[in-house]
Amino acid sequence: MKSRHGMTLIELVVALAITGIAITTGYQAYATISDRRSVAAARADSTAEAFAIRETLASWLSNARLTIEEDEVVFRAVEAAKGPGSKRQASTDLVFLTSARSPVSTHGTIVHLFVGSDSVDNGLTAELSEWRGRRVARLHLDPAIAGIAVEFSASRGSRGGSTSSWVSSTILPPTMRLRFAPRPTDSLPPLLRLPLTIHLGAPTSLNSRGMP
Repeated sequence: MKSRHGMTLIELVVALAITGIAITTGYQAYATISDRRSVAAARADSTAEAFAIRETLASWLSNARLTIEEDEVVFRAVEAAKGPGSKRQASTDLVFLTSARSPVSTHGTIVHLFVGSDSVDNGLTAELSEWRGRRVARLHLDPAIAGIAVEFSASRGSRGGSTSSWVSSTILPPTMRLRFAPRPTDSLPPLLRLPLTIHLGAPTSLNSRGMP
């Protein structure tokens, strides 16, 4: 008998089908791994951004200061005004002087922290003004935050005597807790869902040179 060389048509079709299945399966596995890596990378970026926001706010607020000269800077935290019929979520508006480093100053910065709801200021926003200077900056911290709820304690470790507002040019709140609320269509990273508790520094005042 003569030996047969090569493949029959059926064998060729079967081989091509098996090869196609293997390639398709391999591509799908690669796509799945790639998608999972993309999701993991996005979550890592979101966590890093949330951590940076918490650290920035904690640094600014824990270094809040008062002034001892004519241009007294008031530590102010009150509920932001809403227009008639507004559906905007209730939120606290904060203004304070901090000695922490900021994009506009290394000796003193007036921080206005609020939640914007228009095309210019959307979400958690910080307006920074150099104390006794001219430099200003506007930081859009997180567009998904729709509200800030703040609770102040009259003394550290106290379970009673809390308030949701604080306005004073002579006394800083010992402890404050911030909670962030998301927009109805958004969700916040896990770190921003947790309350942020801040112990403010000793009531040190700054002089005109930005020194205690």
